[in-house]
Amino acid sequence: MLDSTGATGGPVRLNERTGRAIFMRAIWFAAVATGGAVAFAIGYGAGSFGVFYWLFLWLVGWSVQFGVVKEWAVDGQRLLCRLWRSRPGSEPTAVLQLGPGVEVVHETWGRWRVWPGGFTMEIEPWASARLVAAMNGAGVRVEDWRGDWTRRHRLLDAAGLLAYYGGAVAVFVAIAFAPVGPGNAPGFAAILAALGLLLAGFAVNFLPWQMSKQPYRGQWHSGPTS
Repeated sequence: MLDSTGATGGPVRLNERTGRAIFMRAIWFAAVATGGAVAFAIGYGAGSFGVFYWLFLWLVGWSVQFGVVKEWAVDGQRLLCRLWRSRPGSEPTAVLQLGPGVEVVHETWGRWRVWPGGFTMEIEPWASARLVAAMNGAGVRVEDWRGDWTRRHRLLDAAGLLAYYGGAVAVFVAIAFAPVGPGNAPGFAAILAALGLLLAGFAVNFLPWQMSKQPYRGQWHSGPTS
């Protein structure tokens, strides 16, 4: 039996593909799609092109995002993976033999890079501690750069999260109550300001790693990516 915590010695699973996880992700996408549609309906009218275009974008986005989400598992010395869109009951595939020759580097909130190979693992940020413990148990070298940076810059990291989620909400509010139209410069400025806040959150997530240029052993590994 697979154990998501590793407490019974089973594989440590991350991004578990369960019915509840799929349902919660679907609810999240539906909530955002509904919020955007309501914002366009208030600002531009229920029959506006923006409402239908937004819903179409989110339907496509959900389909693509669901198709690329992966469940990862650390099973002893093996790293396993399976796509969420794989058939029910399918077994994960071994993608890497773990050990001292392997390194994982924490780059952004939820992204880890694995060497050799250079491929990325996208996991929930709150699952980082379980991943680190499992990798340490497998003898893998763990460079938790992002975690260390977050602990040193808690206020900046919190500000980045606030800017990201606050900016996303502000975009909807600006669309609803300050719609862009002829002669409506304040509405255009409000939407630009909300987008700027959202981008600032992205910057806090990505720029610290890109600007640090931290040396790590994986820079000298080579191999196919996946």
